[in-house]
Amino acid sequence: METKKKLLYEELTYDVLGCAYNAFKIVGVGFDEVRYHKIFHEYLVEKGLNAKYKEQFYIEFSGERLMQFEIDEIVEDKLIIELKCIQTDFIPENYAQILSYLKMKNLKLGFLINFGLNKAYPKRVIFEEKRIKDIEKWDQGFFNNLSVKKNLDTIVGIIHKINNSLGAAYHNKIYQAAFRLELKHNQINYDDNMVIDTNIGNIKFNPFKIDYWLIEKALLVGIIAGKDKPRLYDLLRMKTYLRKLKLKHGLIAFWSNKNLQLYGIHEQ
Repeated sequence: METKKKLLYEELTYDVLGCAYNAFKIVGVGFDEVRYHKIFHEYLVEKGLNAKYKEQFYIEFSGERLMQFEIDEIVEDKLIIELKCIQTDFIPENYAQILSYLKMKNLKLGFLINFGLNKAYPKRVIFEEKRIKDIEKWDQGFFNNLSVKKNLDTIVGIIHKINNSLGAAYHNKIYQAAFRLELKHNQINYDDNMVIDTNIGNIKFNPFKIDYWLIEKALLVGIIAGKDKPRLYDLLRMKTYLRKLKLKHGLIAFWSNKNLQLYGIHEQ
């Protein structure tokens, strides 16, 4: 008869989740994250666990501090806990956040715990740094009459530098911060506060801010991260933004958990 495979840090997990369930039970339904978190932390301490509350740390890139972060709980220097108080299931950004923390702290196991519903809902997150081959996909006609070749070569070089230094599985904000730093070092003009006029006929709107970057007034770039591949939504909105801005070339740099993917978008 096969024996049940033992989970990573099974006993520690049992203790930590017990503290989360007890914290929710004593606080009840409908409060904010800080109340659940402080009670949860106290239960961890009472259990005799080494629990670090709101530990701060930073990540470096090219010899400079890139961003500072704050982890909700690190337990026994083995387990990272991120707490949420939301009335939905966890979203991709929640997973990207905890995977980034696990990678930065060189740990394997984390838990997302949501106190925002009718009970404490935990989600086990395993981090394994396994790289696979990077991907490049370019729309048909992208390289025809390519007026932005010099800009494109420079930007692709910057993206590969970031990829070689940081690797995969980080949150998109980390890649964006590194990208901004490299643009400044290379004295490349960029606008990361792009807006689009969406007035239609007599219907007036405030300009719509997008999260893609305009490089040298010619190349639109999206810096994105996620689990497996970019959403179709992100590829299609690049085409829409290009059309609205009267541009021809866009580039999406997408970091999955395992590789870098480049997508060249051509609006004919």
